[in-house]
Formats: sequence, structure tokens, C-alpha cells
Amino acid sequence: MICWFYRFAVAAALFATPALALRAQPAVTDAGWPCYARTPEGTRYSPLDRIDAHNASRLTRAWTVHTGEIADMGRHYWECTPLMVNDTLYVMTLYNRVLALDPVTGDRKWEYDPGFDRNQAQAIRGISYWEDGGEKRIILPRRDAKMVSLDADTGEIDESFGDGGVVDLRKRLCEDDGHYLFLSSPPVIYKNLVITGFGMADAAHFWMPQVPIVALDVRTGETVWTFNTVPQEGEAFHESWAGDSWFNRGAANCWSIMSLDPERGLLYIPTGAVQFDFYGGDRAGDNLFANCVIALNAATGKYVWHFQTVHHDVWDYDIPAQPNLVDLTVDGKTIPAVAQVSKTGFVYVLNRVTGEPLFPVDERPVPNSDVPGETVSPTQPFPSKPPAFSKQGFSEDDLNDLFPEERDDLLKRFHALRAEGPFTPPSFHGSLNLPGFHGGANWSGAAVSPDGMLYVNTTELAGIVKLVPAREGRFRYNHTGWIRFRDSKGYPANKPPWGKLVKIDLNRGEIVWQKPLGEFDELTRRGIPVTGQENFGGATVTAGGVVLIASTKDERFRVFDAATGEIVFTDKLPAAGYAAPITYLGADGRQYVTICAGGGGKIETPQGDCIVTYVLE
Repeated sequence: MICWFYRFAVAAALFATPALALRAQPAVTDAGWPCYARTPEGTRYSPLDRIDAHNASRLTRAWTVHTGEIADMGRHYWECTPLMVNDTLYVMTLYNRVLALDPVTGDRKWEYDPGFDRNQAQAIRGISYWEDGGEKRIILPRRDAKMVSLDADTGEIDESFGDGGVVDLRKRLCEDDGHYLFLSSPPVIYKNLVITGFGMADAAHFWMPQVPIVALDVRTGETVWTFNTVPQEGEAFHESWAGDSWFNRGAANCWSIMSLDPERGLLYIPTGAVQFDFYGGDRAGDNLFANCVIALNAATGKYVWHFQTVHHDVWDYDIPAQPNLVDLTVDGKTIPAVAQVSKTGFVYVLNRVTGEPLFPVDERPVPNSDVPGETVSPTQPFPSKPPAFSKQGFSEDDLNDLFPEERDDLLKRFHALRAEGPFTPPSFHGSLNLPGFHGGANWSGAAVSPDGMLYVNTTELAGIVKLVPAREGRFRYNHTGWIRFRDSKGYPANKPPWGKLVKIDLNRGEIVWQKPLGEFDELTRRGIPVTGQENFGGATVTAGGVVLIASTKDERFRVFDAATGEIVFTDKLPAAGYAAPITYLGADGRQYVTICAGGGGKIETPQGDCIVTYVLE
């Protein structure tokens, strides 16, 4: 049950809206894709139906544009989901350039180049769009924590925004030079507000002042409100941090994508883990608002409710993905819901007005820590429905048996590790967790259709955490890195599937189907069933009954039949597409699909620089 404080907070926030000037939201037409997930609700659903499960096999390349940006670094992250507004396709490149393209031909209309440092190339997941009457703006979040406003028609800087078109958030919000602060995701646009969270170096061993969620005036760049995701002295839930452990506590930040209910004026924020990721002996307590879905009044930044998915996180189990807002029918009642996928492999389905779970969530006992000074939470929240979409825990029976010659080595390594099921805490000799650091779900998130069907891609790859005494820095212990548990050939040490696409009925809380996502050609040629792969990127679902997704190491773009989970189209991309595809209606009346294919990233496949667009031949 939700406590009286939550109910009071909900009522106060919903009825205490200030006299904020009403501004037009970007129009969400059937033809376009005006924000990261097409709608502010984070659905990644398109009502277009010209491409369907019967004709998707006729998809062909309409055009390919090369950005010319291949980073000199060993890996990069081009995770951009483009926008399509007013017959213009907007794409953010690896070097934080913005390209405005003709969506039918790929021809360039204009380009903005911020002069980003090529030695630190790492693109954001997308840009945002705002319009009011004749005013149209592209809001560009730069990796160096500068927010830029551009005229959407010309690409010219909007000089009235901030300091000559730029707001330097490091200077505005940080006590020092703020070098640990960066932007990694597109901001939310609500009326005349630009609302953003931040990425932070949460595994770093130095002090990092907490940085709030911030709302800027879209015209001037002035700060309108802030919200502290680590409650400061005098703020509610401050007691969830023992002693002064809240002070200068970095992270618990929103590095992913937020969602918005424009009708109710509610903002939904997914938050990350706490610094330091794998040891919390210096921060006893549940550590709010880390690992939470937080609902705020979007106009004022006032707290409404929160739900924590991991208490006192020592596993790097951020909430990495955009919340999905959808109306569900549960036990015959229509309920406005928010569905939150997680690295832990669960979907938490909540009433988006009150924060109450739609299905019971049980606090179950989990293993205790054997690390001196650490006090983990004795329980963690497990939803009763839907079932976990990722494997929970790792036993000897889960070891990969595809290669008998690997068996003895895997057994020896497994028995040297601590593996006591879900939420096994980090240890000195190494602890094994499945899901691992990358999930379950990751920032790729999920797509959801109006009938409450959710589509999420998941990674099935165990992670090992080993703690060692820290030689320097703020924290008592360090870790030996984000280690994936693999065999000597480089394949995951657990049995396949190693990556899946899963369809979940949120109304009933049931898994409808789950299919391997991605394949190793060398294994398929040996007659081994498709194994799936580690994946980053996301799915898009359409009224045509298809699910569009790239995301895999094998560099393929796939179309799935949403009803059956069968693959109806596959194409080899120039590089892996670690981003979410979009679909839109061109001026010629045809439905197009666009994906950024940049490769590289945390999976470290060959890099690319292609914007690839498909159309029915």
C-alpha cells in the first residue's frame, strides 16, 4: 500500500501547477517522429501500417549517407535515434554535429558543427525538438554538458538561448570544473521547458558533488527549477542515507531518457546507481533516489512519488531505460500505467498517477555480504508479474555445454566464484551475477503498443565483480573491472540464448513469446541453433504488426512479425546498429525506416558511419 505521505504528495503536486505560459508541444503526427521515442510517453510505436509482416521481405535500401566520422579511439558510441519533423530528418553524429536531411533522398539541407573535440568523440542518444507557432528549435545536448539551441529550419544558433545559444551546465551547476559531468541523452520538452539529467563518472574514486535534474527555459536558457536525486539536508527521504554519506555523493543521476505524460503534466525519471558502484559500506541505507522511477510535476519539479527497484545498489543495476507510459486493462479496469524495464530482467508495472504496483511486488530475502564494512539490504523487490524476461541467477547447470572441451575449465572457474542466485553481493574472490552489468535490459529500453504489448531486447551474459583494496581515492575498495564470464573462445559461459527479443502482455502480466536475437555465423554453420548475442539498441513496433530492430553484434537489421515472433526480413548493415530505428511517412507517400549504423561501442565491433534508410521496393 502507498503511505499517506505519497498520497499527499501526489495530490499537492497535481493541483499546485504554477502560471506557466502554455506553449505548443511538438505535434505527433502519424507521419513523423518528433521526439526520441516518437511520443513523449516513450512508446516507440508508430501507427503506420504500409510495412507489414506480409510485405516486409520486399524492403530495400532507399539511401545511405556516410557522416565521414570514424573515431581514432578504439571504440565509440554512436547511439543516435534520429527525428523526423516537418519533412526533415535530423541526425546527431558521433562528433555532436547535427545533419538536417531530406527524408526521402538523404540529401543534406543544412549542417551544424559545434567543433567538438575529436579525441573525445561519443555521441548522445539523440536530440530534441520544440516549436511554438513559427518558432522551431533543435535542442542539442553535447557530451561536454553544454546545451545548444538551433533554428530547426536553418541550423543557425539561437543567440537568445543562454550565452550566445549555449548553456554551459558544468559552470552553472558544479562547484568545481565539473569534468565528471556529461550529457548522454536527449532532454524532455514540456511546454516551454527543456528538462535534462546527466551522466556522471559513477565508478570514479573522487568526490563528486550531487547534480540535480534541471529545467531550462527553452527561449532564454534560464534555470526554472531543479530537483535533487540525492535528498539534501531538510529534504524528504534524506534519512535513507546514514550519517553524512549523502554529502558530495555523485550519481543516483538520470543518465538515460525521461518520459512525460503531457495531459497530467507528470515527468517520469529513471535513476542510476550510487557512487561507488560495487561497495556501499560508507553509505548505509536504501540510498534514495538511486535506482528509482521518480514522478515529478513537470512544471515545477515538485516530488509526486517514487518506486525503488534496487535497495542499496552494489551491482551497478541502474534503471537504464526510458519508462513506457501506456493505458492497461487489468482485471477489467483501465489504468494509466508506467512500465519500467530493468537491468535485473524485471518489468515493474506501476500506476503512473500514484506509483502503486499493478501486480504485487514481494520483498524477498537475498544473500548477505561477506565484505567487511558492507551492509546490503536484506531484501529486494521481486514483481509477481510479469515473469522475469532474463535468467535469474547462475548455477552449475547453466554452464555452456556447446563445447565439451571447455567444460572442465568453466567448472573450475565457476566453483572459484561466489554464486548464490540473484543479488549475490560483490566479494574479494569474485561474485557471479546473471543478469550482468549490461542486463537484462539496458538503455535500449522497450517499445509498447497501445494494446499493452511490450517488446524488449535483453542480454543474457553473466558478470563477475571482484573487489580489491583501494590504493588511493575516496573509497575503501576498488573493483577489477566489468568482467564478462566467457569461455576461452570468447563465447558466454552460460547456455544460450545469449540475447533475446521478448514480447510481454502487460495487461495480463505474461510473456507471449521470446526469440533469440542475433547469431554467430560460425556456430550456425556447424548446425548449432541460433544463440542470440549481447545487444545494444532498441526495438520499434508499428500498427503494421512488425517489430523493427538492429542492436546485435552480427551487424544485421531485422524485422519480426509482432504476432508470432518470426523473422520476416534481414539485411546486413555496413556496421552494427547500436541505436533504435525510426519509421516515418515520406512526402512521396511511402513508409521509410532509418537506422544509424555506427558499430564500435561496448561490444567493440568494427566501427561505421552510416545512416541507412529502407523502403518497400
